[in-house]
Amino acid sequence: MPAKADDDDESLEEHKRALIHPAAMLYGVQKMFGDRARVKAKQAYGQLIDAHLLVAGVLGAGLLRTNGVVTPITATSEERNALFAGFVIGLNACESAIEEARYLQAHALLRQEMEILAQLKAVREGRRKPHGSPNVTSLEKSLRRLYGDLTAAAHVARHDIVETATAWDGPMENLPGPTAKTRYFPETDTGLARRSFALHIYMIIRLIEELSLDYDERYPDHAFTDRERAALNRAVKLMITEGLVEFDESEPLNTQG
Repeated sequence: MPAKADDDDESLEEHKRALIHPAAMLYGVQKMFGDRARVKAKQAYGQLIDAHLLVAGVLGAGLLRTNGVVTPITATSEERNALFAGFVIGLNACESAIEEARYLQAHALLRQEMEILAQLKAVREGRRKPHGSPNVTSLEKSLRRLYGDLTAAAHVARHDIVETATAWDGPMENLPGPTAKTRYFPETDTGLARRSFALHIYMIIRLIEELSLDYDERYPDHAFTDRERAALNRAVKLMITEGLVEFDESEPLNTQG
């Protein structure tokens, strides 16, 4: 091996020895506070945990019934299938980000879930654009009004949103005058955790509605059952009880079959 290569290898090892401790500390702190936040979030969720189980169970049951079922390809089926899969693949990432109080990242993922719902509607109605952001005006008012804040979080466009996710409001004894402290680790905001998780659950319900339309057309023998629809209604009632969903008769959930 040439001498220069030996020198480069030795230099790399020196750098690694010098930096392994701060690297481990950086990620160790993130994991420690993320684990603490997860415990606090689950305590704060209340009956949202039961609502999530019901909704995730209905989605999983439907996907399992159609696993491996072969149907003819339609003009829209490939696009919609890919969007459904993209939403499902991201479920755990979104839920973990919310639980671990990584709210800027969580809200970027919630924004993507909302955009997937908008794209599903656009594909179904034959108006999906090949470029640019999806048109969220097709979504119900209760979702549309949240899109701006989610976009601001995803683009870190507003200081107040970024500050909420990074400001330290713990003890500040013996500090001179008004003092602002920034934390570099996640910390649970109970109200934000509850609202974010409820929004995530609600969008899964809306995804199931879109999936149900496809099943009724393409998999009539594997459609969602009356019992599963009743489970979705029960999940919504739990969210209403928690004060995180308000029923609007002008925008009802299509879970009655």
